[in-house]
Amino acid sequence: MSANRDIGIREAERHPYRLLEGLLYSSVFIAFCGFALTVETYLLAELPVSWAMAVFVFLATLFTYNMSSVQSILRRPNQPEKRYDPIWSQRHKKELAVLGLLSIAVAVGVYFWFNLRINLWFVLHLAVISVGYTVPVLYKRRRVRPLRSVPLLKVFLIAYVWAVVTALFPLLDAGLEVWQPEALWLFLRRFLFILALALLFDIRDYAYDRDMNTLTFPGWIGVRNTKRLSLGLLLLYMLVVLASGESGLILGALLASAVGAAIIVWRSAENRPRVYFAILADGAMLLHAGLVLLAMAVAG
Repeated sequence: MSANRDIGIREAERHPYRLLEGLLYSSVFIAFCGFALTVETYLLAELPVSWAMAVFVFLATLFTYNMSSVQSILRRPNQPEKRYDPIWSQRHKKELAVLGLLSIAVAVGVYFWFNLRINLWFVLHLAVISVGYTVPVLYKRRRVRPLRSVPLLKVFLIAYVWAVVTALFPLLDAGLEVWQPEALWLFLRRFLFILALALLFDIRDYAYDRDMNTLTFPGWIGVRNTKRLSLGLLLLYMLVVLASGESGLILGALLASAVGAAIIVWRSAENRPRVYFAILADGAMLLHAGLVLLAMAVAG
């Protein structure tokens, strides 16, 4: 009886960690980061927040980051379950595939139901990039490797897609021209910030990419210089923020978010546990949005 109780206590103690694993490795957490950055864009542009757009970004991000599970299950629907695999996403591949398919279905519904004002062809080119990032395609009977395998390309693709979705989508939905200087400044700031963080995932995946013969920045210039490059991008981001006309508490929040991201970059290493990158590197985006929201709340 006592042994059963001890097992129950240990299981209860592990329950919060299992919940954290679920939020992180199902990509719910990073999808919420996209949601928060989208809301931040509306506030920075002094526009009414479109919650439908923020939810659309959340769902589209959730689908994109679970694309590999969707692809795997669709290609091999009868593959055996790996309930004892040490990798969480492998143990829950079918659930992630279902989550991904539900996310894209609801995202399409939100897009049409709320009549989001984003050109469908503009969305399509991002979808091609997002799908092609992880899914290999056949061209003239030859297997073309996914975009993430193209040397040095993946960090730029990540930064571009994130900057367009979280910075330009809200402006387009509000009926603004994205070629206006204010929109371009916002896009550039978001691109630089995300690019600096994306380099951390090159560091995380350094051993895997090396084994797969994929050239990334750590494999080209080394881990230490990749961190320096990331810090340099954050410095450039801060200079762009200073040049883009922000002031007061908002300026302080944007600069503070870069300092917080720089600390995360400085402490990153190839042998850091994956949870470090999942919580802190992704969480830097949430810090970015949170500090801006806090600054606006204080400013009234």
